[in-house]
Amino acid sequence: MDINIAFGADASQSATTLRRWLMADPELRGHATVTVRPRQSLEGQMGQGLEVINVVLANSIALGALITAIATWRSSRPRPPKLTLERDGVAICVYDSSPETIERITRAWSRGSEPAPSRTDGGSE
Repeated sequence: MDINIAFGADASQSATTLRRWLMADPELRGHATVTVRPRQSLEGQMGQGLEVINVVLANSIALGALITAIATWRSSRPRPPKLTLERDGVAICVYDSSPETIERITRAWSRGSEPAPSRTDGGSE
């Protein structure tokens, strides 16, 4: 199972810290391969593309651990970045770390389509 995690602003530092966080997570150890790669710039954009973390999971049980680890990492940040998680062409924007967001991701990926995005953190982007 292949998951891509893309970042908004300040991608380099966020990608580095999340990658370390995921690699240290005991629930993912041995069940996930975590790499960082540059995201392709859109045609006509100047500069390099933002970084993307690619996570390859050994089994579907590790998916819940990955989503929980990402939510926990976001809640540990003073200014949590907006993330976009993508699996099998289904992309989900993550604005908060609530249990409802974790459930929304799980539901969307299990049925293959994303529900209407919700924003519950009160932040601005």
